[in-house]
Amino acid sequence: MSLSDDQHELAQGDRAVPANAGASPYELLLGTVDEVIAEWRSLLKRDPWASLPASRLVDSFPEILPKMLRLARAGATHIDDGLRHVIADAHGHFRRVDGVPLASVTDEWACLKRACRCVLEAHGANDGDADRAMERLDVLVDDAVGYTLRGYYRPELDSLRGRGLERREISDRRRGIADRREREDD
Repeated sequence: MSLSDDQHELAQGDRAVPANAGASPYELLLGTVDEVIAEWRSLLKRDPWASLPASRLVDSFPEILPKMLRLARAGATHIDDGLRHVIADAHGHFRRVDGVPLASVTDEWACLKRACRCVLEAHGANDGDADRAMERLDVLVDDAVGYTLRGYYRPELDSLRGRGLERREISDRRRGIADRREREDD
């Protein structure tokens, strides 16, 4: 029995599409965000908090990951303001609300990097371009960990406001506002 053309196209849509030879690792990952998240979830299965409902476990990763990939593709070395707030407010804060242990909050980002690498390799992207893309993504993930922890510890950080203990934002330093922690030259 043969499939009609429509049935064949429908059946093909259910399978992973092989990587386009001309696509960059970023384009590949952007086109397979769902695969990356599924791989990430499979890496987390051993953690007891991974039994959270899928909507709470995955939370804002479908929004965060494509933005991070676009920033990495553009060569960014820091998370931008909009994404910074999503990571802190829609991810880090809810990890605390859900009782995810602090160490696991950072581990999940490491699992996300591993998931990206696995998806790249599954699609045949394991060359120098993939390595460079993962290095760029690694820099942004490190930044994202910090913002996740900022969201996780938001109640404590909010209690410090007005006492001179707030962290100065990078944009403040660029405007010429000195950081007290930096030593002035004599």
